Amino acid sequence: MASSGPNSQHRGRSPFVSVIIPVYNGAATIDRALKSVFDQTFTDYEIVICDDGSTDDTPSVLAKYGDRLCVVRQPNRGLPAARNAAVASSRGELLALIDHDDEWLPQKLELAVAAMRSDPAAALLYSDKIVVNEAGEEFCLSEIRPETAHAPAMDEMLARIWPITPSTVVMRRDAFDRAGGFCEQLISAEDIHFWLLMRGQGHFIYLPDRLVRFTYGQLFPKVLNRDIGPDAIIDLIRARYGSRADGLVKNFIRHRVRMIANAGVVEMSRGNMEGARRCFIRVLRYDPLYLKSYTRIARTFLPGPIRRALGGKASRGARVGS
Repeated sequence: MASSGPNSQHRGRSPFVSVIIPVYNGAATIDRALKSVFDQTFTDYEIVICDDGSTDDTPSVLAKYGDRLCVVRQPNRGLPAARNAAVASSRGELLALIDHDDEWLPQKLELAVAAMRSDPAAALLYSDKIVVNEAGEEFCLSEIRPETAHAPAMDEMLARIWPITPSTVVMRRDAFDRAGGFCEQLISAEDIHFWLLMRGQGHFIYLPDRLVRFTYGQLFPKVLNRDIGPDAIIDLIRARYGSRADGLVKNFIRHRVRMIANAGVVEMSRGNMEGARRCFIRVLRYDPLYLKSYTRIARTFLPGPIRRALGGKASRGARVGS
């Protein structure tokens, strides 16, 4: 195993931070993510990447970095399993997550490490972020609003989805181990579940600094490919927290309905009626009483001129990523 930070090269000594990067078919973006790590003002780190069965040029892109990276390879098992595998091959006291299509600002690790060192009881730290599209242009606000711009109590996290993005997170390895890692059966929404487990290990720190450039990519078809329906995560949450999590469950369902429906609206605006129909049908798995989906499904079978004449956001077209 080799480490990347200039101050973490000493044999026999573990780096203070392990940078954890899961990647699947990320050849087009992983260079950018890695450059943002190499540009950090804090340097006592290693980079551990799990290549989760990539079928593109990801292996050759990673190979050019030589021993600056520790690369773990496995057959495709999904994002949670890839993160867990990278953590298992890492050595740092702190674990810093970054996804292969995101970027850190240069002081991200310096500020996060200083805050974690000053509060040894904290289990996890996260920050605000800059939301960009796939062209790297800032195009919408972070979902962190004034009412959520603070570290949450457990009751707050059980009342709604708390806006924590993986690439903003730094956490203690011992807390990660006690939490049991990411649930590998959840190929989507695994982070919502995992933050709850981590909150059970100690309090969080919130940094209001925007320390990450988070890429909001195209939802379709990823929103369907990574969706296993509501039951898996709701069953896990209900089993552990019972009725205390009523608010979170309701908020999760509303959030998924909005996200999948929006993906369908965008695909309809692009003329992809089959993809739009799949999204609107999937919405009904979360909320069979979501009447707009039935109307939208019907519209996907109509000729374009009639569909546009009926009006409505889905007929006129929607801004991609809105």
